[in-house]
This record gives sequence, structure tokens and C-alpha cells, in this order.
Amino acid sequence: MPEACLRARAEAPGAAYGYAGMGPYRGAQADLLRVPWADANCVPLPGEPGDAYEDDFVLLADAFVTGWHAAATLADVQPGDTVAVFGAGTIGLLSAYSALIRGARVVYCVDGVDARLDKAGEIGAVPVDFRHGDPVEQIRADRARAGLPLGEEKLGGIDKVIDAVGFQARDREHPDQERPDQVIADAARLVNTAGSIAVAGVYPDKDLHPRPGASTHEDLRAPWGTLFSKGVAVRFGRTHDRRYTLLLRDLVVAGRARPSMIVTHHGTLADAPELYRSFDRREDGVIKAVLHPS
Repeated sequence: MPEACLRARAEAPGAAYGYAGMGPYRGAQADLLRVPWADANCVPLPGEPGDAYEDDFVLLADAFVTGWHAAATLADVQPGDTVAVFGAGTIGLLSAYSALIRGARVVYCVDGVDARLDKAGEIGAVPVDFRHGDPVEQIRADRARAGLPLGEEKLGGIDKVIDAVGFQARDREHPDQERPDQVIADAARLVNTAGSIAVAGVYPDKDLHPRPGASTHEDLRAPWGTLFSKGVAVRFGRTHDRRYTLLLRDLVVAGRARPSMIVTHHGTLADAPELYRSFDRREDGVIKAVLHPS
């Protein structure tokens, strides 16, 4: 899914299988698949189908590279950084996992679904349940309890913040409503001076199903004054998959990364509709399902 591909569609850069508005190719969840430009898109993998690495390698197709892109390139996580990830879905969890691999001192993972918060704890992150109060204040309080490093008493926030939610974030004051700027507003409050904010969550050109009272072209309000005064770097965008696939494949082979730890369900193509429904409704503990063609 090269973000900067100039060949797969005529109207704009970028292409993907089965991603709305990203080219003419339907999704890749099928018995058989034709792969255009396979010489550029495919990488050799060791092992055999169905072995212990299969789920790890499946995640190289999108989710793990997206999480790595968010942590490594957009957020620029460095050893010793403090990190907060908003959203503990597949991408949020793998962003948190990638930040830990890159040596983050502590990684907080914000969500409001029990199964996701539990999984965040399993991968080594600190779960933060926004149902229990303002997550920014919860994280600041936890950092204060742990003790801030000498000389950093004024940096009680977080060095690197990752938005893995996007425009469909829930309004914490009214959980039954969407608030597109909820995460970016929280990130601006939480990030330390000279820190970074990575926006990996989706913000489309237009919302095909806008919330009540909103238009399809509603602009996102961002706290530019706060970001400017803090000197924050803000980076956006989908991942350049091919930049990372070989690196992450080799981390898996070397035993340094096991992204498959976030996989919660397996099924056949016939199971896909029900698994998608459960995932969309945040039910039955479905975080990441791997489908087998037969």
C-alpha cells in the first residue's frame, strides 16, 4: 500500500487494496488474489504456511508496518522517551508495541474497551481507561507518582503522543456522540514542549456519514496556538509499507518482535461478516482476526 504510489490510480498519489478512494483494486480477503506489480510489493518469507510465524508475517501486510510508521517515523520515538497512544485497536496496540521495541521509557495506551485495555497491559503498556476520567490528567498523575526525572519537573506531560483513533473519536462528555477533534485536543494538552504528535488515525477528505448537525466537509479544529507555543512537531499520514517490511520481517525472524500477540481470533472467509460485526461493535473481545481462505 505505497502512500506515494503514482501509478495505480490516475487522480492522486497513493494506492491500496480495498481501501475506499485508494484505487481500482478490491480487497485482498479472497480465496485467490491477483497482485499487480508483485515484483515491487512482495517480499520473501521463511518457513511454511501455518507455522508459528504465520500470524506475525500476516501483520507485515499492513498493521505492524502502520504501527511502526506511527512510532518510528511520525512520532520519532527514541530510547528513553515517554509515549502516549490514544486508541488501543490494532494500530494503536502495534504503535505502542513498536514504541516499546524502540526503547520507550513508558508507554500509556488510552481506550475505553476492557479487552483492548487488557491487551495493552499484556504487551507492556500502561492502560488508561478514559471512562474513569480525563486521560490527560490520569497520565500526568501517574507520571507524578512515579517521580519525574531531575530537572524535568516542568515536563509532566509526554514526549511523544500518537493519535490512533482519527475523526471518529468519541466525545468524552457525551460518549454517544462523535467529536472529531477530541484526540488532537487531548494530545495538545498532554504533549511536552518540543515534543511530537503523530496522527495515524484516519482523517478523510470528507465524511460520508457525518454526525448530526455536521456537513461532509466539516473542518477539523486544531489547537494551533498551543502547538505553536510548545514548539510541537505534528506529522500525518498513511504508512509507506515497503519502507519497513524487510526490517520488520527480520525483527520477527530474529525473535525481537512478535506482533501476533495482538491477534485474538481466527476464522474462515465465511466467518468474516460476524467477526467484522463484533469488531465494529467492540464486542466478544475481537481486536484482530486473521482469516484463512479455506
